[in-house]
This record gives sequence, structure tokens and C-alpha cells, in this order.
Amino acid sequence: MNKLFYLLLTAAGTIVIGSFVIFSVESSHPDSQINTMLDAVWWTVATVTTVGYGDIVPVTETGKIVAIFYMFFGIGILGIFLSVVGTQFYKNRFSKEEKEISHAQKLILARMDDLEKNQQEMKKELKNLVDELKERKN
Repeated sequence: MNKLFYLLLTAAGTIVIGSFVIFSVESSHPDSQINTMLDAVWWTVATVTTVGYGDIVPVTETGKIVAIFYMFFGIGILGIFLSVVGTQFYKNRFSKEEKEISHAQKLILARMDDLEKNQQEMKKELKNLVDELKERKN
């Protein structure tokens, strides 16, 4: 679970940094749609989460380069997040199955021990019967 925490912490930090970067790049341009810090946060979150509403877009070349970086970053973070969650489900599923198999193995081994004891007892009884028959014959 630590991996997930660090992943979310990294994503949050990157969103904060990206908001400051896109705001500083875009806010000074006269045609910019990113005029406030809230606009910058909105754009960054929409881009990183791969939603990309398109209501706010960068207009400067530097802003577009930053946008490309954040688009790829969002896809990467999403892929890593899904991988971490999927791995946890996988580990949980197989650890339960291993416990079930281990329990089943213990039951089988116990049953085999019982069968071996019964076999030994039957051998003794059979030997006693054979000895008795030999004595009667003589």
C-alpha cells in the first residue's frame, strides 16, 4: 500500500508544480484562457487525469510543450496506478488460494497418516491370524 501512497503523492506534487508552470507560462499571454491559478489547476487536473475537457487550452508554444508532457505523464500515472491496484488484487487472490491449498495439504497428509496406521494395524492382525492358523495346523 506504500507504493500507492507514494504514487498519489507524486501525482499530487506534479499537479501542483504543473499548475504553477502552466500559469507562469500562459497567464502573461493576452489570448490565454488560463488567467487565474484556479484555471491552471483545473487545466492540469483535467490533462493529467486524461479527461481533457478542452474548455481551457494553452495557446503559447511553451504551454503546448508543457501540455504534451502532462498528457504523457497522466497516461503513465494511470498505467502505474492500475498496475499497482491489479497486482494487489492478484497477490490477495493467490495468497488466499495458497492458504486453502496448504489447509487441504494438511488434511491429506493427516488422512495418509491415518491410512498408514490402519495398514500397520491390519498387518499385525493378519500376522497374528497367520500365526494362529499355523499353531492350529500343528
